[in-house]
Amino acid sequence: METIMIIGSAGSVGHDMMYQIASMGLPIKVIGADVDEEKGRYEIEEALHTAHNFGHYPDLSFEKINLFDIDGTSEFLKEHQPKVICNLASLGSWWITRLLPQEEYEKIGPVGPWLPNHLTLAHKLMLAVKKSGIKTGVVNGAFPDATNVVLSKLGLEPVCGGGNMDLGLGRVRRIIARTMKVPFRTVQLYGVGHHGAYYTARMGGPYYVRVIVDGEDVSEQWPNERITKLYQDAGYGAITQYKTALVDQMRTASSFLKHVLAIYNETGEVHTCVTGVEGLPGGYPARLSRDGAEIVLPGISRKEAIRINEEGAKIDGIERIKDDGTVVFCDK
Repeated sequence: METIMIIGSAGSVGHDMMYQIASMGLPIKVIGADVDEEKGRYEIEEALHTAHNFGHYPDLSFEKINLFDIDGTSEFLKEHQPKVICNLASLGSWWITRLLPQEEYEKIGPVGPWLPNHLTLAHKLMLAVKKSGIKTGVVNGAFPDATNVVLSKLGLEPVCGGGNMDLGLGRVRRIIARTMKVPFRTVQLYGVGHHGAYYTARMGGPYYVRVIVDGEDVSEQWPNERITKLYQDAGYGAITQYKTALVDQMRTASSFLKHVLAIYNETGEVHTCVTGVEGLPGGYPARLSRDGAEIVLPGISRKEAIRINEEGAKIDGIERIKDDGTVVFCDK
């Protein structure tokens, strides 16, 4: 049985992903890998306990990994030959700054300048993948809207990322279904947008969305202004400071797992908005496979889609990313 490897499996997104897999009843083999061996083994045991309670018996196991050891990681990958790798490792989780008091949080720059926290381990992993020579598809969860762009320019391109605008459009899909009083399953969205537009600007930045309801294009009924107002009226735009560490990130985990399984099963499905594809900033509707991602744009040109995401990146403080991978931050 071919293997899925989740790196960072002891973290909040990683262990949620493990629990989701455990509850799905899939005949699947998954290796959780993390530098924190004690917590990593604990989370696997918890996931197995969950699976067994539901009468499911997935092949879940744990292995310690140190991404700073590129040679060791390369040998580790050659040994296990994962079909898909989901990287969730970072030196600084996004929610850390949200533990600060609101007035202190507002003094901190946008997420862009925090890029080294997210890029470092992803870069080392991709160097190890390249050195190992294995054929695998990598889903990178560490700020893929920008990290994947840098990695691509270095010849180390993952297949894709997840989360971010995909999460925003998931909420928009529910808003549309409730407003139009139609079953949720009849609403399909295809969108373009950056983390900056979704998270930093609370859907107040530039984005594009095509809305299909029961097979009919109703996009004209859903201009950005209407979507953004309903989104914020629903409370999705609120900024919340956390009192303790963020333990659960089920929405984010499910977004990444959706992309992991699409690559693993070669579904050929076009997904709503996939971040970090084809070495471009932000997210786009895309079809995923182990060989890479294919952007599929309905009703918008590639040039305009890229422009929208470059503008979204500026909201996160990223002016541009040069051809050599150098990141130029905005002055403010």
